Amino acid sequence: MEVVDLVSNYDDKERIAVKFLIIPYNIPEGNLGAYYPETNVLIPHNQYADKSYTPISKSVVVKVRKHNG
Repeated sequence: MEVVDLVSNYDDKERIAVKFLIIPYNIPEGNLGAYYPETNVLIPHNQYADKSYTPISKSVVVKVRKHNG
Protein backbone atom coordinates (compact mmCIF):
# COMPACT_ATOMS: atom_id res chain seq x y z
CA MET A 1 0.00 0.00 0.00
CA GLU A 2 1.11 3.53 -0.71
CA VAL A 3 1.63 5.97 2.17
CA VAL A 4 0.81 9.63 1.46
CA ASP A 5 0.44 13.00 3.16
CA LEU A 6 -2.66 15.14 2.64
CA VAL A 7 -1.86 18.82 2.13
CA SER A 8 -4.15 21.87 2.14
CA ASN A 9 -3.14 25.49 1.66
CA TYR A 10 -5.29 28.30 3.06
CA ASP A 11 -4.20 31.82 3.99
CA ASP A 12 -0.76 31.05 2.52
CA LYS A 13 -0.24 28.39 5.20
CA GLU A 14 0.48 24.80 4.25
CA ARG A 15 -1.35 22.33 6.48
CA ILE A 16 -0.28 18.68 6.44
CA ALA A 17 -1.90 15.48 7.70
CA VAL A 18 0.84 12.84 7.55
CA LYS A 19 1.00 9.11 6.86
CA PHE A 20 -2.30 8.02 5.32
CA LEU A 21 -2.78 4.78 3.41
CA ILE A 22 -4.36 4.90 -0.05
CA ILE A 23 -7.35 2.54 -0.17
CA PRO A 24 -9.43 2.40 -3.38
CA TYR A 25 -13.12 3.19 -2.82
CA ASN A 26 -16.03 3.83 -5.17
CA ILE A 27 -16.35 7.63 -5.00
CA PRO A 28 -16.25 10.21 -7.81
CA GLU A 29 -12.85 10.79 -9.40
CA GLY A 30 -11.04 13.80 -7.95
CA ASN A 31 -12.55 13.28 -4.48
CA LEU A 32 -11.27 11.59 -1.36
CA GLY A 33 -12.66 10.58 1.98
CA ALA A 34 -10.89 10.79 5.32
CA TYR A 35 -11.76 10.61 8.99
CA TYR A 36 -11.82 13.30 11.64
CA PRO A 37 -10.19 14.15 13.98
CA GLU A 38 -7.15 12.80 12.13
CA THR A 39 -7.56 15.36 9.34
CA ASN A 40 -8.68 18.36 11.43
CA VAL A 41 -5.26 19.90 10.80
CA LEU A 42 -6.30 20.48 7.15
CA ILE A 43 -9.27 22.70 8.06
CA PRO A 44 -8.83 26.48 8.16
CA HIS A 45 -10.71 27.62 11.27
CA ASN A 46 -11.36 31.12 9.93
CA GLN A 47 -13.40 30.07 6.84
CA TYR A 48 -17.11 29.36 7.27
CA ALA A 49 -20.26 28.63 5.28
CA ASP A 50 -22.23 31.78 4.40
CA LYS A 51 -25.42 31.14 6.38
CA SER A 52 -24.63 28.47 8.96
CA TYR A 53 -21.13 29.68 9.89
CA THR A 54 -19.94 26.08 10.10
CA PRO A 55 -16.32 25.36 9.14
CA ILE A 56 -15.70 24.39 5.51
CA SER A 57 -14.73 20.84 6.50
CA LYS A 58 -16.95 19.20 3.86
CA SER A 59 -15.25 20.99 0.98
CA VAL A 60 -11.52 21.28 1.56
CA VAL A 61 -9.11 21.35 -1.38
CA VAL A 62 -6.18 19.02 -0.76
CA LYS A 63 -3.21 17.62 -2.62
CA VAL A 64 -2.07 14.04 -2.14
CA ARG A 65 1.69 13.86 -1.80
CA LYS A 66 3.88 10.79 -1.36
CA HIS A 67 5.09 10.51 2.23
CA ASN A 68 8.87 10.86 2.57
CA GLY A 69 9.85 9.29 5.83
